[in-house]
Amino acid sequence: MNNFPAILVPLPIPIEVPIKTTRQKREPIPYSEFKSDGKPKAQAADSIRSYDEFNLIQKYFYDRGKIRNWMMWVIGVSFGVRISDLSKLKIGHLLNDDHSFKQRVKIIEQKTCKLNNILITDSVKDALAIYLDSLNWQFSLDDYLFISTRTKLGIDTRSGWRILSDAGKALNLPINMGSHTMRKSFINIVASTNKSKIDMNAIVTAQYLLNHSDQRTTMKYLSVFEKVSDSSRIAVSDFVLGKSSVNELMPIVYDDKAQIQDIIALLKDIKVN
Repeated sequence: MNNFPAILVPLPIPIEVPIKTTRQKREPIPYSEFKSDGKPKAQAADSIRSYDEFNLIQKYFYDRGKIRNWMMWVIGVSFGVRISDLSKLKIGHLLNDDHSFKQRVKIIEQKTCKLNNILITDSVKDALAIYLDSLNWQFSLDDYLFISTRTKLGIDTRSGWRILSDAGKALNLPINMGSHTMRKSFINIVASTNKSKIDMNAIVTAQYLLNHSDQRTTMKYLSVFEKVSDSSRIAVSDFVLGKSSVNELMPIVYDDKAQIQDIIALLKDIKVN
């Protein structure tokens, strides 16, 4: 008889295999223009569609004595830069010490960190002169151009959006108004009014003679970009001042492929910094 202890083998524990169930498909949540907290969702701003709409907006501000807001609208469309860059501008960026107008304003864009050397056109000069008249020319060159009455700094991006959004709603315009409306309107005005062309044959010849690998380098070397940019801004200025024969602007969306190609070709000829 051996003295080895008996080895007890544990019985296997039964495992319950879960029964596969078919997951019921949830009904899609219907789209709403509002977030869960009841606030409206952000929407992309639209461009104005005509000079009539541009004029309607400027009259809305001017007739109510909102001269700063009127100036922001006029200069914002004339410059075509982002509201974040507009808000940093001071009066001294546009005026010399003797209160004469500078030829250009240089902006380091906040988003791209690139230099934007912008021609100061007649529409900008007229708007600023009317604004300074409303101040009886009592100002400092260090004052912000679009000054906040609360902080005495430049108005913030949200305030710029609210000013234009409220105007669009008050006027019952069929477009979504926001701060980016000024920038989008600028490029639509350029595409609709400026018909200047670049002699690409001359550019190619210059590129070969200068041994440039990139055609854009040649165009910058010959100041072609600046010339076309200035021409575009003058065309926008004429539109803003009501001197252009153009009223209807090119719509943003086109069904005609030929029209799309025409616009692409035109915008390739235009340098918008």
